[in-house]
Amino acid sequence: MRAFSKDAVRPEVRSLRAYDLAKEASGPLVAKLDFNESPYDVPAEIKEVVLANLRDRLWSRYPEFGAPRLRAAIASAISRRPEEIVAGNGSGELLLAAISVFAGGGGGTLALAVPTFSLYGQMAAIAGARRVDVVRKGDDFAVDEAALLAACEDGRTVPLLCSPNNPTGGVASLAFVRRLAETAPVVLLDQAYVDFARPEDDALSLLDAVPNLVVFRTLSKAYSAAGFRVGYAAASVELARELGKAVLPFSVDHAAEELALALLERRAMFANAVAAIAKERERVSAGLRALGFQVATSLANFLFVAPPVEARKLREALLSRGILVRDMTAVVANRLRVTIGAPAENDAFLSAAREILR
Repeated sequence: MRAFSKDAVRPEVRSLRAYDLAKEASGPLVAKLDFNESPYDVPAEIKEVVLANLRDRLWSRYPEFGAPRLRAAIASAISRRPEEIVAGNGSGELLLAAISVFAGGGGGTLALAVPTFSLYGQMAAIAGARRVDVVRKGDDFAVDEAALLAACEDGRTVPLLCSPNNPTGGVASLAFVRRLAETAPVVLLDQAYVDFARPEDDALSLLDAVPNLVVFRTLSKAYSAAGFRVGYAAASVELARELGKAVLPFSVDHAAEELALALLERRAMFANAVAAIAKERERVSAGLRALGFQVATSLANFLFVAPPVEARKLREALLSRGILVRDMTAVVANRLRVTIGAPAENDAFLSAAREILR
């Protein structure tokens, strides 16, 4: 029997640093502001509907192949056709599939506007895609549009944009997305946080005019369903068909599907929560600026901030008070990412920051 050798692992995967989580508070948790989750749970009445529907399903059977009910519900919610929708186990599964299909296999290149979601680089390595980084510019980390267009001029490089961008919070204009699509073979646009932005930032409106665009969305954020992993991609029928080939069958299980169907039927219920989070975002941003923080403009449910003291020391001090924020110093020096929580959580965070900075 041969011993395992690290040489059996592809070099680009072996060199990756595995996705990991920082330590959490050892005492009582006061505010969890580190993972961009919604502070508002799914209402009890929706949970009861989901549980009742689950009891009526055969748990010994696989979900319906291709999730036709879910795809139809998503299509209805966003005014598209079911054949333009690919559903998956969170939008991450679909992004990995898209990178594999359009840029992977050792022959393609993925262009990223950095800093951006750290898992994109990991996905590129797993899919066997080369990677080119285009550095964002300015205090708000805007996309360097000219540089990204230049990176895609070869007609083979596939750009992946996050808008609003995680972790910085800014958006890419739809006019730029259209220009990018005129250059690149396919444009991948992750809009996990677009519900917290402006209506004019929603790229679904481009799908008819831009046939080489794929838009990725999730129910984890605005719909409070992070614990159930439901995401989808919307694209032209041809692109959706090709993307669907890389998604494993039955990846959306019974429970996730039933929750998604219930949420999509009642999506108006979540408008108030989204509006409340956007309002709190502006309040927290103003409060942090008053304390001397540098705050990047955000249209997501989080803020990317540089405190007036060492970021890691501030995070540790907040942690000792039961307040979790995300250390982003490995991405950009002296930066933290702070999720917008419920008003009481935001008050606790601002109060603790004020006390620590005295």
